[in-house]
Amino acid sequence: ATVATAWSAYQAALWSGDESKFYFEASAAQLDASHLNNQAMQRATIHAGLFVDYAAARSEGNEALADFLYQRFPAELRTATDAWLATDPLNDPDAPASPFDMPEYRLQEEDAAAQLEQLSETKFVEAGEADEYADNYVLVTVIFAMVLFFSGIAGKFQWRAIDGAVLAFGIVVLLLGLIRLAQMPVQ
Repeated sequence: ATVATAWSAYQAALWSGDESKFYFEASAAQLDASHLNNQAMQRATIHAGLFVDYAAARSEGNEALADFLYQRFPAELRTATDAWLATDPLNDPDAPASPFDMPEYRLQEEDAAAQLEQLSETKFVEAGEADEYADNYVLVTVIFAMVLFFSGIAGKFQWRAIDGAVLAFGIVVLLLGLIRLAQMPVQ
């Protein structure tokens, strides 16, 4: 019971360390994802401004300015604008409202942020599992401490029947604790 108590306490400490590590990794990934999402919003804002100026130049018949702006479109905006114009948005009421509604408009920062958010979720799940394992090892530690207690007080009573019952109870608790310990993951 003493060895099992020490082993369980050791495992609980290891799993608690993993829990902390996973929570840290989840938080770091979420922070990086937020940073990338902010960058994506800034880029999308710049793209929207370019597109609005481009659309205004086209509607005013200033093709030189429209061509000038179009040549300076970032690749994502140019690809999405070409795809959007192919839908004939001026004549087709079912066409998307803007190039930003097209599947071709993808920002690398958004994709990277989505991957980091998924990583963050995975790490939060792993942290929760590690927390559960640590809690279970603490429970087993308490069970083995009970065994030590009952083993220690057995023989202290004046009646042998009580001593035997306390010792038997301690043995049953020891066996239940060992069965539980055998079912738990080990680091």
